[in-house]
Amino acid sequence: MTFSLGAMRSNKPLRNLVLLGVLTGLTVAASIAAVSVQERSVQAKFVPEPMYPGLETGLDKVSKIVYMLPRGMRDPEKITLTRNANNQWVVTERKDYPADQDLVRKALIGVSELQLYQPRTARKEWLRELGLLEPENLGKAVRVEFFDKDGVKVVSLLAGKVPEQTTDARGQGMIYVRRDGEDQSWLARGRLPLAQTAQDWLDQKFLDVKRDDIRKLTLWEGTDHPVVMSRLSADANDFSIENVPAGRVTRGAPIVNGSATAIVDMNFEDVVPIASFDFPESSPKAVFELFDGTKLTLIITGGGGALWTKIVAEGAPDTESGKRAGVLNARLAPWAYKLTKDAGGQLTQSMDLLTHEGGLPE
Repeated sequence: MTFSLGAMRSNKPLRNLVLLGVLTGLTVAASIAAVSVQERSVQAKFVPEPMYPGLETGLDKVSKIVYMLPRGMRDPEKITLTRNANNQWVVTERKDYPADQDLVRKALIGVSELQLYQPRTARKEWLRELGLLEPENLGKAVRVEFFDKDGVKVVSLLAGKVPEQTTDARGQGMIYVRRDGEDQSWLARGRLPLAQTAQDWLDQKFLDVKRDDIRKLTLWEGTDHPVVMSRLSADANDFSIENVPAGRVTRGAPIVNGSATAIVDMNFEDVVPIASFDFPESSPKAVFELFDGTKLTLIITGGGGALWTKIVAEGAPDTESGKRAGVLNARLAPWAYKLTKDAGGQLTQSMDLLTHEGGLPE
């Protein structure tokens, strides 16, 4: 359909429709121009900048990290990580048990790489909405502090909520932050570990036993009803119970293998000095014998509704097993470890639980 100037003059509705279209087009164009100008203004104003300029060059001088975690109506919980004389990070609240060195490194680098991406509110009454109210004021912020060897505070920040859009266009994480003592809040770009308990910072690599290492396991050693499971070589996939009572059969290889390999990549829930627990002679024992001649005895006791263990390593003198046992004892002897529920169950299985009366396995 074509329209002439004369037709528009004689047709008022058509003329109004055309004028409305022109005005709409001009309005849209003006809006696009305004948004473009605003975006250029925002981009020019909010150039990302380091939250702590130059910190990356001084991370080796940081000797203490303190996390202050919110606990609602209770007092905040403090987690303190310090460098020891060997330049290794330890968890003060766990009697200087070794910390997860990689996780501490991520905390150091994470703070040094935080980029202030966009300013947010500077009004105190709105900080709670961003999770940036101090933990001691019933807020939900996590306070992170770095100190040098002289006790001088070099970093003190409050980390708040992670917005729903947790990554920016570059795939980097986003989090609300503010410097402690300042009301100005920021949307920051970066990643920062915010582990919520002291246990989360503990080094879980404490045994370093591989599946191929294990030759034999004896549960309830020293009792009238031990369970002995073994395999002939590291190539054998399944363990067999050596002393199955007459008239009974095992409940299947997966169940037997579960106990026989319980210490492979085994984690623990918590740790305390060995003197915190009494391990009587009657305590259940799980004894692992490795192909290299090393023997690991896990002595188990109950406490606080959980199972705890101390671990004793043995090896022949002047052999690789003896050296391995010495290294393990130096690391493990001072501590009692709280077993996970799964590990505790695997290490206290009885013959009745691992076998059933003759017939097809259940």
